[in-house]
Amino acid sequence: MELGVTVASGIALAVGVFFAFVGVVGILRFPDFFARSQAATCITTLGTIGAMIAALIYAVASGYSTIVIVKLLVIGLMIVATSAVSGHALEKGNYRRGHRATGGFAEDDYGKDGFNEN
Repeated sequence: MELGVTVASGIALAVGVFFAFVGVVGILRFPDFFARSQAATCITTLGTIGAMIAALIYAVASGYSTIVIVKLLVIGLMIVATSAVSGHALEKGNYRRGHRATGGFAEDDYGKDGFNEN
C-alpha cells in the first residue's frame, strides 16, 4: 500500500514538474508576449494540477482529516481559476495597448467581438 501511494504521488508530481519545465522552456523560446503568457499559464495550471493530485493522494493515504483534503481542493481550484483569468486579463490589456503577435494572429478573436481599438 505504501509503495503504491509513493509511486502514484511521485508520478503525479513528475507530471506537474514536466509541465512546469515545458512552460519554462516556452517562456524562454516563444517569440512574443502572447505566446509567452500562454506558456506561463501552462506552468501554473498544469503544474499545479500535478502537484495538487500528488498532495491529495498523500493526504488521503496518510489519513488526514476531511478539512485538510477540502482545503487542498479549494487551493488547487483557486490557483487554476485565477491563473486562467489573470492570463486572459494580461493578454487583453496588452492587446488594447496596441501590441500584436510577431507573426500576426491566425485569427483575431478580439476584433470579431466588436473590440474598438481607439
